[in-house]
Amino acid sequence: MHVRIIPAEKLKELKALKSPKDHNSAETAEHGKLEECGEYGNGAESDESWDWVDRERRTFVDAGVAYVPVKDGFDYDCELNPPKKYRGPGYQTIGDTVLIHYKMPSDAELKSLIEWKNPACVLLLKGYDGIKRIPAVEVLYGEPHEVIHKENGCIYSLDPSKVMFSMGNRNEKTRMVKMTRSGERIADMFAGIGYFTLPAAITGAKVHAMEINPVSYGYLVKNAELNGVSDRVDAECGDCRNLLKGKYDRAFMGHFESLNMLPDILPHMKQGGILHVHSIDDITDTIRAALEESGFDAGETGISVNRVKKYAPHRWHIVSDVVLP
Repeated sequence: MHVRIIPAEKLKELKALKSPKDHNSAETAEHGKLEECGEYGNGAESDESWDWVDRERRTFVDAGVAYVPVKDGFDYDCELNPPKKYRGPGYQTIGDTVLIHYKMPSDAELKSLIEWKNPACVLLLKGYDGIKRIPAVEVLYGEPHEVIHKENGCIYSLDPSKVMFSMGNRNEKTRMVKMTRSGERIADMFAGIGYFTLPAAITGAKVHAMEINPVSYGYLVKNAELNGVSDRVDAECGDCRNLLKGKYDRAFMGHFESLNMLPDILPHMKQGGILHVHSIDDITDTIRAALEESGFDAGETGISVNRVKKYAPHRWHIVSDVVLP
C-alpha cells in the first residue's frame, strides 16, 4: 500500500468522514498499534487538494503521524506491505532470539520468519539433555548470545543456546504467584535461571533455590540481583537431594523426575505444607502410594491436578498440588 506521511492534525482539514469499515488486522500488525481514523469524504475545505487520497483503504495514526493511502498514479512517501504470514514450526521469542521447536523449517519458512520477526538469532531446539536440562540446539541464523527477556514483571538474563527457558509455563508461573504468600519458606528444587524462584521472591517469600547446572545457577544468581531479590533468594549449586535443609512451607518440584524426589523432600515439609509436583500425565495414585510409603496418611492428603500444556498427542504436562496433612 502506497502512503503519504503527514502530521495527524492535518486530518482535521478533511470533512464528511464516513464510518470506518472493519479493521484489517493484517495491515495494523505491520505498523504496530495504529489507531484507525476512518475513510475520508469527498470534500475538504483546504488549500491542498485531497484528490490523491485512496478512499477504498484505511488511514492510520500512530504517535501523531498519519499514514494516508494514495491512489495509483500519485506521488507517495513510502510503501507499506502487509506482513507475510509464517506457517512453519512452532517457536518462541526470547529477547531478540527465536527458538524453533524441534522441527526444522524449510528455507522459505525460515526466510519468512526472519523477515517477520527480525531476530538477531534463530535456533532450532532439538531437546534437552539429562537432569541438567542442557539445550541441544542448531544455529539457523545469526550467533547465539546472552539476551534479556521480560515476563510477568520479572527480568531474566540468559543465553537460550546454553540454558532452558520455557514460555509455555507462563500461566503456571502466574498461578504459583497467586498461591504464594509473603513470608513463606519455599524449596525450589529445580530452580533453573529462576522461573519460579523470582516471582515467588518478588511476592515476599524466602526461596531456597537449588540448581544442578552450573551455567543455569550463574544466571539464577545474576537474575536475583537484576530483580532486587538477592536478600530473599538462598541460591545453591548442586543436587537438590543433598542441599535440602530445615523446614519448608512449599516446594516447587519443576522436573518430570520430581516424583523420585518425594522421599527426600517430605521430611523437610511443615505440617500443612504444599508440594507442586510436575509430571507427564496424571500421577495421583502414584503420589498417594509414595506418601503412604513415607508414613503419611494419603487419605488425609489433598491432591488437585492442573494441566499446564500439551506435551505430546493425548499427553499433558501436569502439576499436582499436594497439600500434606
